[in-house]
Amino acid sequence: MKKHFLFIAFLLVSQIIFAQSVSKTKQEEAESSIELGNIKANNGDWKGALNDYTNAIGYDPKNGLAYFNSALAKQNLKDYRAALIDFSKAIYFNNSDAASYYGRGLCYILMGNNQKGCFDLSKASELGNADANQAIQNYCN
Repeated sequence: MKKHFLFIAFLLVSQIIFAQSVSKTKQEEAESSIELGNIKANNGDWKGALNDYTNAIGYDPKNGLAYFNSALAKQNLKDYRAALIDFSKAIYFNNSDAASYYGRGLCYILMGNNQKGCFDLSKASELGNADANQAIQNYCN
């Protein structure tokens, strides 16, 4: 009976350790995909970068940075609606991310919704985004 109990305990501990190592691997894969995407983005390959950021989100669906970078890629590809969704997800995972509010605000403005855009730009400014102040002067006054 003791041997049976020890064997079951061993199996449970092994499964927990394996599950934790899988999670770390997925997180590492997400980080690697983000790094690859950043290299492509720095070279102006927004489609390639977007593919890598999408992979990162697949590995770690709660990675706010992956959503933010994906939003930037979509914004540069002029897919403002899709960028707005990803900026919103980045904000969901980090509601003090001034850059995401700034990006989402610009998307709203580019889509013709100055009211929402100016609200987000104001929030970005409150959170310390210096570029938001200039955008507010350009679009909100």
